Amino acid sequence: MTEQPVPHLSLRGLAALERIEHLATRELGTQQVVEDVVAEIAAAIDVDCFFAGATDPDTGLCLGAGMVFNYHHEVCQPFWEHEFLVPDYNKFADLDPADPVADLREATGGRPTRSARFRALYGISDLQEELRAIFCAGGRTWGNLQLNRRSGGAPFSAADRAFLRAAAPLAGVALRRSLLEEPAHTDPSRGPGVVLLDEDGTILSCTDEADAWLQELASGWRMPDVPGLSDILIHPELLTLSLATLDADARPRRARLRTRNGTWLVAQASVLRGTGHVALVIEPAKASEIAPIVVEAYALTPREVEVTRLVARGLSTEEIAAELLLSRHTIRDHLKAIFEKVGVSSRGELTSRLFAEHYHAPLDRAIGGAIARTEARMHGLAAV
Repeated sequence: MTEQPVPHLSLRGLAALERIEHLATRELGTQQVVEDVVAEIAAAIDVDCFFAGATDPDTGLCLGAGMVFNYHHEVCQPFWEHEFLVPDYNKFADLDPADPVADLREATGGRPTRSARFRALYGISDLQEELRAIFCAGGRTWGNLQLNRRSGGAPFSAADRAFLRAAAPLAGVALRRSLLEEPAHTDPSRGPGVVLLDEDGTILSCTDEADAWLQELASGWRMPDVPGLSDILIHPELLTLSLATLDADARPRRARLRTRNGTWLVAQASVLRGTGHVALVIEPAKASEIAPIVVEAYALTPREVEVTRLVARGLSTEEIAAELLLSRHTIRDHLKAIFEKVGVSSRGELTSRLFAEHYHAPLDRAIGGAIARTEARMHGLAAV
């Protein structure tokens, strides 16, 4: 079989790739990176509709950064139901970092109606062509992208696919950089706070930021008879963490807690040399810490965590067994235990539960906030 030549990229496409690559050198938030990456791609490939979202590299689920353009509002819920629960062509979890781009028309042999997603959703938004990509770096996926053209539009070309293959790893690097440093699912205006405690756990001082975080934790001990601090709560786990830090090894210790509104926090206690006091820093958990926090919240064992992550990636029982060098029977036992702890009865429900409870609402908020900016950018492109 003769190998097809790789299409040459246009000057416009090369310039877009250079700008995408440059995003990794700038101190941008994840939402801004998603919007800038997709704006460059949409300027180089003619599209009518698109969806993009930053993803958790451990589970492949979308985090709280994303954007959507020109789909009918009724597409959203069935889109995710099909993605998690219905076998189909070119699902994001099935795309390979070695070849991160997939064309639905190519995958179905020119018959996109063979796709359950196409049959169920595309009549709602009058769509015909679909091109998907995952944004990868270091062999892991940091974002998803779907591009669509409406009925009557031309199929995506080899040049379109070649450009997207070149853009995907550059976008992955930019998203990885932003995700590893960005707080997860919280107000970006809120930062870390510091509490100073003495050796018996009494609060000596506290910043306003720390006081605000402590007040939002689900439970706490009020500090009595401390002038100016009598209204401050200290969570029992944070108090235990701080006092344990005074042990001989004096290594910093960390704990993770959740506020009443669902925000995950990370606290680290460190001894202040020569004082016997402890500095407790409390801050929002980073996005890169969300996956282990979520699975630990269900009290999963380390092996169950591994199985859960592989389920979220879409692996079968046989594939999980091969990956972990275990028997299929053992994997089935782990799955049974996981389902009981999470309160679900199937793989699809497990993945959907993790997505719906911990990822979907932040993604919706991000998309809602980006709608006006996205429409303005797309109208600007149309006017060029």
